[in-house]
Amino acid sequence: MNSNSVFLLIFCVLFCIFVSECVADNVKKSVDDNRDDNGETNDEAKDESLEVPSENEPNKVTCSRRINTRLHEIRAATRNQYPFMAAVMSDHDDYICSGSVVSNGLILTTAQCTQQSISYVLLNSTGAKKNEGGALAYHIIKTDRFPTFSTTDTDKDVGLLYTDKFPPEVASKIKISDYRSTRNLVDVEAIGFGLNSEVGTMKELQYIGVENRGFPIPMVDSRDLIRGYFDCIDTKVVTCFKDTGGPGVFNQELIGIVVKGQTECIKEMTSAYAVNKKLVEILPTYTFKAWLDEKITKNEEKEPVQLVTFPSMPTASASHRRVISYVLNATTLKPAAAGSSDITSSFCNIFGLIFLKVVIDY
Repeated sequence: MNSNSVFLLIFCVLFCIFVSECVADNVKKSVDDNRDDNGETNDEAKDESLEVPSENEPNKVTCSRRINTRLHEIRAATRNQYPFMAAVMSDHDDYICSGSVVSNGLILTTAQCTQQSISYVLLNSTGAKKNEGGALAYHIIKTDRFPTFSTTDTDKDVGLLYTDKFPPEVASKIKISDYRSTRNLVDVEAIGFGLNSEVGTMKELQYIGVENRGFPIPMVDSRDLIRGYFDCIDTKVVTCFKDTGGPGVFNQELIGIVVKGQTECIKEMTSAYAVNKKLVEILPTYTFKAWLDEKITKNEEKEPVQLVTFPSMPTASASHRRVISYVLNATTLKPAAAGSSDITSSFCNIFGLIFLKVVIDY
């Protein structure tokens, strides 16, 4: 071993000893800094990482919304946005409740609605008014209720209205959801007429996105319901739900019926503090789906004219649409020319492909 090798070996040993001493000193200093005057460990750093922010106002709870909920304020529906919606009216032209078209001449609503003085339903309308533009009235022939319904039993508050048949261009029907549990249901849209309307004003078709927070609680509230809450959102839209009988919709399917609303309105809301505003109780469709499917099947056996299923629009609306193909121009989009120019273009394309093939083979 020459002198250079010995020198290098000694240098490496001394460097390792130096690094070990530095690490030991730093560890000791860190432990000493984390002890108080009595020699006890100071958990201040750990406490700071777990500290919950104090509330500025003692009686308010900060908001904690679920991620990706489709919660939204009350909005006015546009024409044909919900072509399955029906407004149930009295013989004095007063609005009674909402309903959903589930088959031609068959409207799903609450059983309590069927016990009112009802006369006809309005379809193709964004307002519960007979003379509202485009609204069509259909006479109620008979009613039906879930067999075990009682006036105090909201668990089975389900009713059906049989009306005069209507042509397929008037309405679409909504599909009944196959969901068998609501535990994984985060949110739902509830639809109705005059959700936040004042007395004496026309009840417009409206909808709102609510969050499903409630689950059956043994010995407290064991009812199988979707409990829709509206909370933790910035809005100055007056919020309440003055309607029943309308649908709860999820993924464009009917997942339940609104059996209870909320008549007490809140004027505004903030996303800073939770108010736990319960707006609706929705009876899930799986609690009465077998009964409803049987009624729909019997109704459609007698009805040769079937309705399209939402989100498809009524057939008249679809027939009025026309698709125009477009070609990209240098400055704008213009309709594609028809007739002989299309034929010429096709021949040119075919000739070009043949020419390319010959060149490649050559």
